Amino acid sequence: MKVACPTCGAEVEFRYDDSFVRVCDSCRAAVVRGDRGVETLGQIADLAPTASPLALFAEGRWKGQGFMLVGRAQYQHPAGGLWDEWYAKLDDGRWGWLAEAQGRFYLTFETIGAGEPPPWDEVFPGATVQLEDGGPKLFTVGERGVSAMIAAAGEIPFRFTPGSESAFADLADGAGNFATIDYGTPTDDDADISGATVYIGKQVTLAELGLRGGEHAAPAAAAAGAQRLACPHCNGAIELRVPDRSRRVVCDYCSSILDCEGPLAVIDQLEQEPGQRGSIPLGAKGTFDGVTYTLVGRIRRQANYAGGVTFLWDEHLLYEPGAGFRWLVEANGHWSFVTTLPPGAVEVGYDHAPRYGKETFRLFDMATAEVEGVWGEMYWRVEAGERADTADYVAPPCMLSKETTADEINWSLGVYQRPAEVQAAFGLPDRLPATSGVAANQPFKHRHATRAFGLLTLAFIGITCGRLQMADERVVLDATLALQPPPAEAIPPELASSSTVPLVVFSQPFALVGRENVEIKLRVDVNDSWAFVAADLVREATGDLHTFEKEISYYSGTEGGEYWSEGSPSTTHVLPAVPAGSYVLRLEVQQPAGAVRDAIDVRIRQDVFRWRHALYALILFGLPGLILLIWKYSFERRRWSQSDHAPAGLKSGGDDE
Repeated sequence: MKVACPTCGAEVEFRYDDSFVRVCDSCRAAVVRGDRGVETLGQIADLAPTASPLALFAEGRWKGQGFMLVGRAQYQHPAGGLWDEWYAKLDDGRWGWLAEAQGRFYLTFETIGAGEPPPWDEVFPGATVQLEDGGPKLFTVGERGVSAMIAAAGEIPFRFTPGSESAFADLADGAGNFATIDYGTPTDDDADISGATVYIGKQVTLAELGLRGGEHAAPAAAAAGAQRLACPHCNGAIELRVPDRSRRVVCDYCSSILDCEGPLAVIDQLEQEPGQRGSIPLGAKGTFDGVTYTLVGRIRRQANYAGGVTFLWDEHLLYEPGAGFRWLVEANGHWSFVTTLPPGAVEVGYDHAPRYGKETFRLFDMATAEVEGVWGEMYWRVEAGERADTADYVAPPCMLSKETTADEINWSLGVYQRPAEVQAAFGLPDRLPATSGVAANQPFKHRHATRAFGLLTLAFIGITCGRLQMADERVVLDATLALQPPPAEAIPPELASSSTVPLVVFSQPFALVGRENVEIKLRVDVNDSWAFVAADLVREATGDLHTFEKEISYYSGTEGGEYWSEGSPSTTHVLPAVPAGSYVLRLEVQQPAGAVRDAIDVRIRQDVFRWRHALYALILFGLPGLILLIWKYSFERRRWSQSDHAPAGLKSGGDDE
């Protein structure tokens, strides 16, 4: 359908029967058609140039359906900045809303029967809302606010007034699903939900959409280039590296905060040293996870704690057109690469411990963060003294951070980076400042060795228990051998006058198997006396000897009314494995003169479990692991010394590294 523009008379074409508004290419009038013909809703501003990879009349496919981007609108965000919304007409007649914000894309469709949305005054950041979309889905509110349409082009599937405002709430489930509730024009009655519309869809990538063609790709791409302007306060040179995204820029020469949403204008004067340089210069390029980002801004924040303690940290804003914005946070020389997470990606259970992926995080810190300094560009209307409630949760090397304001909640995931890694990422010639203390999400550098020693120790204990169960401890000889003094004529002359005469006895033969240790236990009935035993284990076939000596003594008595004893009437000796064969045990026993002992008890076992050897091996094997555990414990104490939420046993601090 072609009509004449009511304002300028130029030809305006409505390609689709169910579109309401077509923006005149000649005079920028919003032309609406109705039962009585066409009329104009007023002039609408030109679209601001951006680096959007999308273009009007580009074609693509989604779930088997072809579509064309036939309309585009730009909305003013309540916190400053613009986002683009593209209107896709699908081959099956449906309209799709393709929103583009900070390098991310969300394709949604008006969903009839999604359920009654909650009242506006109950939609607060962090609230959960159940919506129906082929089944119940639980969404988390990430943001709410009031936007204003400030520019449009092409064909629009709804009636609007240029500059009109609309209350909205953005929700996500953390699994890629996304929803928007459009509450329409704000009213005095916040609880009024009449006319609220629910849009449900997914976060998508350009590759999934397969977009191609379009009319305005070249001009949009040109807008991505940096711009050089002059500060309206001091006339100093201002470089905008992301002119289509930045909402505030700080002059390096006079520290003025400048508004970028139009001609540069002074918003405020910061009380900070002009041109202060951080550890990494603005404009530097660094590569993380295979993506090269440009450092476009830096913000310094602080949190005040009881006792007058102030903690400062720097947040470096990184940008790459295809990936959007990321943050590189530095505190006390420690760095973290930070990515914003969608609402609902973090699960908070009844125990208030957040979970992301398979990891559960522990609360480390809660505070109110305040902007203390700004350098370079920011994508929102940053102000000196701007505040947000923060909470940090750790599971090294990761940190989950939550920032909450009245209308928005943001979760982000930070991954610890060593200073050397950051230096290499930016190709910096000089080393970054040294670290101080232990960072909240700094991993213990020997954590893998500690885990390996723990696993090996458990394996050793398992093997030891298995050996204990398998030990046969088989008795091969259990006998009492008579101690008979030798005939007088058999005593050598040199021992005839000795007070101790050795008594020699032999056991009966017994069989030993190979590859098993041999335990020999001897017992002599000594009481307040002693006996000395020299033993030979003799292999009958070869005469080979295995010799050992033992002293047996036992004394007891009463002293001061208390009973005491020392020694033992028995002793044990273990020989390593001997060759298999038939053996006898020869014992030579010496006793003090006058001792009356006529027997010695002998018990021989094979394949005996040695507790002492196992203990020695465990100590020797586990000592490095124990040292690592003590080291790690000290490391954790230093980490949690900076927290008011330390686990039990880690509350006292330590010295800095």
